[in-house]
Amino acid sequence: MIIATAGCSPGPSPTPTPTPAFTDEADAFAAAEKVYRAYNDALNARRQGDVTADPQQYLTGAALEGDIDAMNSLVEWGLESTGNATVRSFRGVEFRAGSQATTVSGLVCVDVSQVRVINASGEDVTPSERGEIVAQQVTFTGAPDGVLVSDEASAEETSC
Repeated sequence: MIIATAGCSPGPSPTPTPTPAFTDEADAFAAAEKVYRAYNDALNARRQGDVTADPQQYLTGAALEGDIDAMNSLVEWGLESTGNATVRSFRGVEFRAGSQATTVSGLVCVDVSQVRVINASGEDVTPSERGEIVAQQVTFTGAPDGVLVSDEASAEETSC
């Protein structure tokens, strides 16, 4: 009887193995682009006065700190940012997946021609040297199940 029931007892349950959300570089680039576009949409909504918009949910690390600093500086200097930016293109540059961390980088071209910086007197103080299209080198980091914008820096405008 003991021999007959030994084969029927449940064994230890298997430990789930984390599986990456990205099966290849193309999936990683598509996911990063989707995150950046959602981030840009949230920024546009925040500039339009939507108090429920939260672009910071798409940020981590230096990018999150930079957004917080920028928002504090605008308030301190009596400035506000208005208008919409449009993501013109996203080009994946590099993808590295590990069991604990994923890194994706890309070049994003953003049309900022409608975005203005306005002072407390209602005057447009947008820097005259800013182009209509800006190139951003963006780094995304995260776990195998998704990424957030972790760093963003100006890139050569000729890249766009």
